[in-house]
Amino acid sequence: MRLGELLGRNANNLDVFRMVAACMVIYGHAYAIAPQAGYSDWVERLLGYDYSGLLAVKIFFFISGLVVTNSLLSRRDAIAFVCSRFFRIWPAFMLVVVVSALVIGPIYSSLSLVEYFSSRQFKVIDYVTSNFLMDIRYYLPGVFFELPYEAAVNGSLWTLYYEVGAYLGLLLMFLLGIFRDKFLATLALVFLLVSQHFVNADAMHPIFHQPILVQCFAFGALLALYKDSFELHSGVVFFCWIVFYACAASAFSKYLLYIAIFLTILYLSGTKLLLAIKPKTDVSYGIYLWGFPVQQMLAYHFLDWGVRFNQVAAIVVCIGLGYLSWYLVEERSIAFGGRVAKNLKARVDRLVSRLSLKWKSQSA
Repeated sequence: MRLGELLGRNANNLDVFRMVAACMVIYGHAYAIAPQAGYSDWVERLLGYDYSGLLAVKIFFFISGLVVTNSLLSRRDAIAFVCSRFFRIWPAFMLVVVVSALVIGPIYSSLSLVEYFSSRQFKVIDYVTSNFLMDIRYYLPGVFFELPYEAAVNGSLWTLYYEVGAYLGLLLMFLLGIFRDKFLATLALVFLLVSQHFVNADAMHPIFHQPILVQCFAFGALLALYKDSFELHSGVVFFCWIVFYACAASAFSKYLLYIAIFLTILYLSGTKLLLAIKPKTDVSYGIYLWGFPVQQMLAYHFLDWGVRFNQVAAIVVCIGLGYLSWYLVEERSIAFGGRVAKNLKARVDRLVSRLSLKWKSQSA
């Protein structure tokens, strides 16, 4: 089918791939959080330049670039876009941050309660406020300092900075009118895809310090731009894998691999088998947010039980937390964001109408 049809509300099962990707992050992090001799990430062994967690993040960014761009271009409503993104990201994110600071921190800190909240090296209030502003912080006073993974309370939060940056970049392109001209939009997205190889990313704004994530998001956005003309079928997917294997020794083979994986995910998401198991909710964000702190807590109590226990136990616990996060926070905040967007748009429309009438009366 055409990609535009596949992106219909009930025409794909991308949610199950998001859920798998979130579990892949937990699987990959376990080798650093609960290291065990003789055990290593199979993706890292197979590829050498990636591990399962980072590959999962790239899948997240591709799907996000595709779905979010499609939503923006379909609705063409900047207010709705901002509200939907804010209320999708921040409420569940801040719940994890606050619970980490006020519940997990005091329980697992090696410091007394007074020392914990009065620490000057890692201030609890800074952890909360800085993360809210996307100045990502990882450490709380005395928390998990004795564990293998560098005392980080939630090492997964770093990707949110880049995701929000991608959303802002997409919104800026929309407000500048770049998407009004498909050719101009194509040039802009292709530039994001290729320019990372010709500039020093470290010398640019921090948002470009992870160029591969920018590229994955841009590739998804590019597909969304051509959704009505892009035919996706098994032959396209097969061809991508053939090209990857034929060029496996080349310097750009990993990009061919990512393209093959992304298009395979899209193709499979529209098959009858995957549609038959389409979940009613998307719990992947909650799984992702809670994964790291749950793994650290498991390592605190059961480090000697090994990496496999950490992986399985964390995935089971975080699936449960993912459902709680969806029903208690995410579903409600998304609905609230929709109401906020509707009210803001009505106010903006009234303001524009008044200014238009005033301008007409002055002109007369």
